[in-house]
Amino acid sequence: MATLSPKDLHLSVSKSQDTAGTVAVEQAIFTSARTSNKDGYQLVAWSPGISAEDARLLAVWGPAHDSMIVSDPSDVSLNFHPLGQGKFCVSRTMLGTAEYSGRGGRQVYTHCFILSAEGFARFQNDPFRVVSAALAIRDLRPGSELPTDLPTLKMLPSGPPVEPAMIRLFDAPLQQQMLVSWTHMALTTNKLTFTGSYNDRFLAVFFNLLPVSVRPQFSFSTRLRYSPRRDFRLIGLGSDMEEQKKASRQEGCSVFQFDAPARSPEMSRHPWATWVQVALCHREPDEAARMIGEVPLSARLEDLPSIGNRFRVAMSGRRMREAAASPAPVESVVVPETNADRDELLTLVERALEGDVAALERLNSTWCAQPDRQMESLREECARHFVKLTQERTIEPGTRASVAIEILSLILRTSI
Repeated sequence: MATLSPKDLHLSVSKSQDTAGTVAVEQAIFTSARTSNKDGYQLVAWSPGISAEDARLLAVWGPAHDSMIVSDPSDVSLNFHPLGQGKFCVSRTMLGTAEYSGRGGRQVYTHCFILSAEGFARFQNDPFRVVSAALAIRDLRPGSELPTDLPTLKMLPSGPPVEPAMIRLFDAPLQQQMLVSWTHMALTTNKLTFTGSYNDRFLAVFFNLLPVSVRPQFSFSTRLRYSPRRDFRLIGLGSDMEEQKKASRQEGCSVFQFDAPARSPEMSRHPWATWVQVALCHREPDEAARMIGEVPLSARLEDLPSIGNRFRVAMSGRRMREAAASPAPVESVVVPETNADRDELLTLVERALEGDVAALERLNSTWCAQPDRQMESLREECARHFVKLTQERTIEPGTRASVAIEILSLILRTSI
């Protein structure tokens, strides 16, 4: 996989930020057709800036017959990967009209957008922003007739490095825990397949919570069958068991199940994932966006653990200083001072284990809002109660209780 050095990324992003206006984006369409050149899957149209090498690489990579894991023509696979040295391809794959050959099924239709490293940096190295800009220009669905040539597009980038509004999408404990577990797995594996009832929002928010400089390293597809030809780092396989088995035989390939996410004990969790948990828990998206957006453009993937630890300490420390200087109103925080309050917290743990979302939210807000010694003592007591309860019960994988255990492990900072 071709990558740029930190110096190259820094120069590309710095130069692009000084350049106003639109970005030139090349495009190409790969699908099944009978043309004057050949029959079958091929590039049927491309813009003037597509070089012979670009065309060769796109043809090798292109998804052919039966490459989609879904049969609904309205479903789309979003894809992102490097294209040779110093270029990136963002594409949308979907089902088109019936195969011209009459062999059954629909043609697989892929619309590709190719950017230079400098152009991609103008979009904050975020493939979802490229797709949004393309959709704002034209309808990307296949028409009744295939085009024979395409123009170079002029796209207008917009938005800061990190969008606070994207962080606000994940304000429920179950969503937050899913994102934290996903981030941990994505950062600690060389290749990750994800399965179950996922949607593209998780991946979009994951990119939004990464520093700009490391985003290009996370190539992905969301609904294409597994293929060694397409060397993605993140691979969505839906509920297709055969594809999951095929991918699982590949060395170093891990699995994230959206319907039953694996737990990651706090002590072994990637520090950047822990920082994401703190940022979501504190519910300060603007501050979190500011901190991530200020990560140096020279930062590398291997720098994320130390940066994540620093951010976590900085945000938690600031909240503690603010709480000491200006105690929050009694009605806005949970500060148990009696045995009745203590018993209420223990009851909330029991209710949370049954999948009570309101109880999870109450426990979450309790320790996010008041980091003091009294609350720490109560947290430790609730953690002991939580561990005892889980040891006494049989928890089936994939149930609400199994998901609740993962969330409680984060809130109470313990593992079982």
